[in-house]
Amino acid sequence: MDSTTLHDHYGFSHKQRQIHRNFIKNCKPATAHFNILHRVTVGLSALHQQLLIQQNKVITPLNMPSRDFVQPFQILARRYRVLYKIGEGSFCQAVCAEDLYYLERRLVAIKIMAPKFNAIGMQECKTLRYLNKHDNNDNTHIVKLINTFMVGKHFCLVIDYYQGGTPKLPRIVNEQYRLQVLRKLACQLLTALMYIRHMGILHADLKLDNIICTTANTLELRVVDFGNAMSLDEIRDYFETFEVQTLAYRAPEVLMGLPFGFEIDMWSFGCIVCELWLGHPIFYSSSKQGMIREIVQLLGPFPNSIYANGKFFAKYNVRSDLISMNLNGNDKNMTDVLRTKRLSKVLKTNDSNFISFINHIFEYDPSKRPTPLECLLHPFLAPLFPFALYA
Repeated sequence: MDSTTLHDHYGFSHKQRQIHRNFIKNCKPATAHFNILHRVTVGLSALHQQLLIQQNKVITPLNMPSRDFVQPFQILARRYRVLYKIGEGSFCQAVCAEDLYYLERRLVAIKIMAPKFNAIGMQECKTLRYLNKHDNNDNTHIVKLINTFMVGKHFCLVIDYYQGGTPKLPRIVNEQYRLQVLRKLACQLLTALMYIRHMGILHADLKLDNIICTTANTLELRVVDFGNAMSLDEIRDYFETFEVQTLAYRAPEVLMGLPFGFEIDMWSFGCIVCELWLGHPIFYSSSKQGMIREIVQLLGPFPNSIYANGKFFAKYNVRSDLISMNLNGNDKNMTDVLRTKRLSKVLKTNDSNFISFINHIFEYDPSKRPTPLECLLHPFLAPLFPFALYA
């Protein structure tokens, strides 16, 4: 027997593998996708349909409810074999799938849009392609878009699959160790925010659920879900309803109906850092008026010079005790002292740099709220850097 025809445990001969390698080397993925894989997987889609008909209606891990957009083992775009559902939201469902283009096992996540929300998926595709195109070194902590396709009436986005889930701080007594872990997570988020801000994009829906660890045993993060992202030119489209950001992470200028910009992402970032530290959201009301009340109870009254002009100021019947008049120097200092004490109590820490960091981010005046770069220069993050960032 010719040694070149000995089969390996995958059922391929060495010669077949060499042919496959040469093909992959000389052809674009899209060509391999629609030619070779089509022949390799001939009949799989038809077989899948027959299996679905034969299955009974008992719900098992391999028989998801009929409301799901796709089924386990279904082949999508002649390339992706569905394994299981990751989750679902109002606009879409997400599944884990195996990319059959590669000989080695490679998993991807596929975001399948509900047909009436396809435009949101297409907008996210546009944003991710723009952000990924200029991320040459893959160090911005932004999710990577791999592919897009249609399944029936559903627009689908293929992205990297991350198995780590949302980040969590270790439950140990040592506060300084937990603070150091928090610094590493915060630094990565600030890097992502600095990049998307530089590219002229607002994420507009930053929350802990949209921050994913790449693997279970790492602190490396990725920012995901850019379905609500917008450019500076698109911001005005939201000045009528101001329905942006998840409520628990919503900036006060959005709550009160004031023009907003990049600064709203920084407010959401502050909420995420607090949630990582506490293990629960720092603001959690289910109503807009309740959110305003919670923010004021923690951070003090809104400055009248800014928020009294808000579109929803009268609607929410903001009481006079929630709005401060123009304070003189002594009154402002007293307000800052009380605010610092409340933050220390709620965050359950006496670390002055950490409290200062959060206090700085939760600045009521958007024009004074720090940028991602300014936050990176804050003393709280200094232990991460063995060198001076500035003279």
